[in-house]
Amino acid sequence: MTPIYISRFVIYRISFREEIEVAWMGNTVRATAGKTPAEGLKGDCHGSKEKPLSELLTRKLLHEFRTFYDANGDGKLEWLDFKQAIKTICDMSGWQEGSTKQKMTKELFCHIWRNLEDAADENHDGLITAEEWINMWRTFNAHVVCTEKENGTTVPEWLDKYFIYKFNLYDRTGDGEIDIEEFEYVLSDFGVPPPDCRKAFVMFSLNMEKKIDMEYFRQLATEYFTSDDPCALGNFINGKLTYLDT
Repeated sequence: MTPIYISRFVIYRISFREEIEVAWMGNTVRATAGKTPAEGLKGDCHGSKEKPLSELLTRKLLHEFRTFYDANGDGKLEWLDFKQAIKTICDMSGWQEGSTKQKMTKELFCHIWRNLEDAADENHDGLITAEEWINMWRTFNAHVVCTEKENGTTVPEWLDKYFIYKFNLYDRTGDGEIDIEEFEYVLSDFGVPPPDCRKAFVMFSLNMEKKIDMEYFRQLATEYFTSDDPCALGNFINGKLTYLDT
């Protein structure tokens, strides 16, 4: 099997104050983020045939599943994972039980869990396996292929809400932008090495020249969940430079 790299890029020079040159197969490339997500899926995809996800997209989705959802690492999702995630996030953020942000986080994760159960729990056992997770995304990406030319790439409402949550998780100061220190601080708690965090941030911020606000982050996040292009800037929003170890 031919290995799929998230970073077939050759990084000739990385400096947080100087230029970053990125080459793809010997040619300098400029990658662009996807389109702003809309709520829900649009269009009629009857008759469209679901195809297997690319190896790269499968690896990205499994990384998200294992790193940010499956809190106890047992290979399946259940409500207990979400309860643990709520606790971890609120403890890390200093949000006390009963506070407004703690309540909002709990409501958001309840909403995400209910929608995940509806979309992915094929045998209705209250558990979502990695296989069911990938099957859900295969169905979703069939809709993307069918509708994106007319409507742009769309994501389900629960996923768009997850994007908003994740942006706010990274935005530690609450100023409406994510900076490199915030990005490194949060992802280091999820086991991402700080040097990787910084290199990834330089990539998707276009050498620190692009402001990482909510609108741009949504574009990047949509790419992460839908693109199988190894040059897509959204591939780097979790601080990963390669998914070969996923």
